Amino acid sequence: MKRFLNAKNHGIGKNGKNFDNSYWTEIYGNGLDVDGSYNAKEHANYLYYLFQLMDIPVYRLADFGFGKGILLKEMVKAFSPVQVYAVDASPDAYEDLNKKDWVKRSDKFHIYHSALESFILPKLEKEPVDLGICNSVIQYLPDGEIPGVLERLAKYCNYLYFTVPTKEDYSVMKSEMNFIDPYAYSRTAQKYRKWLSRDFEIVGYNLLQSRWLGEKGFKEELFRI
Repeated sequence: MKRFLNAKNHGIGKNGKNFDNSYWTEIYGNGLDVDGSYNAKEHANYLYYLFQLMDIPVYRLADFGFGKGILLKEMVKAFSPVQVYAVDASPDAYEDLNKKDWVKRSDKFHIYHSALESFILPKLEKEPVDLGICNSVIQYLPDGEIPGVLERLAKYCNYLYFTVPTKEDYSVMKSEMNFIDPYAYSRTAQKYRKWLSRDFEIVGYNLLQSRWLGEKGFKEELFRI
């Protein structure tokens, strides 16, 4: 459970603010409308049974931007990994996860306070985890940081459970829910796909397979995009 020193201008939103308690109150609220929170169990079950179908074991897991830790908790319950790495730029999120009983009772957790742009862990490149999670995080990074971050994630994880809201998604949320996220960058799906295509293949709903690593559990050519 470690704190990393963030580089200048890392770990802040587009609006220049930190991801402190005001962020969680303003953007996250009670979590009842947040995908990956109110339905975290369903996400975890979907991924667990998909990996069972493909005969892919998950012994080591990582969460890049764990936030409230709700999705991470359900993923840990579903897969029962022997090692868990978790990193978040928010000091509130870091402190809160360290206080959770389900974390304190186990010695499998390695928790880091760091901006994703600054997070470098050589042992993960030497021994990649089976599954990584990056749920609604990349939209908070500036353009220039994203290629490097995605390359590291592709070297750290055989598979990555990945979501990011696009410009069109934000348009729908503004129209239907009057929701605006001033911390986030609004980008097109085409831009994200271009960035992702260098390091990952899309092999399922929210699921990416690393192009850098040898593990290729999803072999069917038609579904590797």
